Amino acid sequence: MTNSTLTRSKIPLFPLGTVLFPDGVIALKIFEARYLDMIKQCLREKTEFGVVSIIKNSDSNEEDVSLYFSEIGTLAQIEDFDPVQPALYMTKSFGTQRFKLLSSQQEANGLWIGEIALLENDPVTPIPQEHQKAAKLLDEIISVIQSQDLLDDAPFKKPFKVDDCGWVSNRLAELLPISLIQKNHLLAQTNPRIRLDLISEIIEDDDLRSQMMH
Repeated sequence: MTNSTLTRSKIPLFPLGTVLFPDGVIALKIFEARYLDMIKQCLREKTEFGVVSIIKNSDSNEEDVSLYFSEIGTLAQIEDFDPVQPALYMTKSFGTQRFKLLSSQQEANGLWIGEIALLENDPVTPIPQEHQKAAKLLDEIISVIQSQDLLDDAPFKKPFKVDDCGWVSNRLAELLPISLIQKNHLLAQTNPRIRLDLISEIIEDDDLRSQMMH
């Protein structure tokens, strides 16, 4: 799916308690019938599904789960697929493009279908001088992951674009030990420079640098 073929469309949704960023990798264990069918269809038709966060309000008694869906999600393209059992698939998917969730409805089999509008991809933006420390932190984390041979389990993959605001801000947003609401706020930022501004503030204010390195 690209800007030229899709600006507004309906896609299957996979609501999760996490956030997928563009160029990020997400590993999913699929065992529910509705998602097994969804994955089979995506593989067969070479299409993507949408990852949206479930942001629950514990004080709410609303029964409509869709009211808890984040407004911004990310398209996911299946890259690895391992049917370890007939009703158990191990998958890895790659985040491609952000979208705005316009509406959603649940089908009879329980699968959520969302009407979406694609958002523009981040423009390539060099790292400004004041955020070189954040980029260096990510570079150090990547070095640790590679030295411990953990890249297969990392939420990102090569190529490493440590000189690009969008890529660096997305990777740090994935790695930061912050709330789901904060991660979704970062995902919703259309300007990668502003997203990196916010992340740098979070790292400095909460002294998360040392936590992320251990």
